[in-house]
Amino acid sequence: MLPLLWLAFIAPPAVIDQAPVALPQPVVVQRVLAPPRCEPARCLSGEWNASAMATIPGGQRRIDGQDLPGSGVRLLLADAQRRDWMKPQGSNARVGLQYGVQAETPPGTQLRLAFDTGFRLQAYADDGIAGTGPVLRGQLEWQQALGERTRLSQTTRVETGQHGTFLRNSLQLKLALQPGLVLSSGVEMRRDSDVAGRNQTDATLNLRYAF
Repeated sequence: MLPLLWLAFIAPPAVIDQAPVALPQPVVVQRVLAPPRCEPARCLSGEWNASAMATIPGGQRRIDGQDLPGSGVRLLLADAQRRDWMKPQGSNARVGLQYGVQAETPPGTQLRLAFDTGFRLQAYADDGIAGTGPVLRGQLEWQQALGERTRLSQTTRVETGQHGTFLRNSLQLKLALQPGLVLSSGVEMRRDSDVAGRNQTDATLNLRYAF
């Protein structure tokens, strides 16, 4: 390193003046003085503008992320006065499609019926039969008001498939003793045609107070 520094100090000026000087190319100079500008992206035909999208027929709506199986959202039908619905279902236990209807009843009474077709992924879960495979399900929900403070309700679920039939029936009576204090009693029955150990009948009595 020292000999090179010594050579640089003792070299005559004529040698330094004759050293070639590297000049940049004209294209490089032009790019440095006037760099290209990036134009913002835009849609020529307005593909991403909501106003340019195709209109939806009356009574329908777009399907979004909340309408995926398992979300529990009812698919709206064209007629808002109808009392029936279709609902996709999906979980770790089963997947399928449900059709239900709410019957016209007198004041103080509610009656709902639902029918499911699907595939069971896990046995026993979610009031299911003792095996996997295609299944048919039915559900009945009934509520009857017995005065201003008393309500009687019943829920019946049945599922059948290649591994027998499972039935669950629950009957419950609720009595409002005072605001915030409710007395409820009920009887629940479970029956499995293939697994006798699942057959069970329970009676409950609860007193609930809301603070």
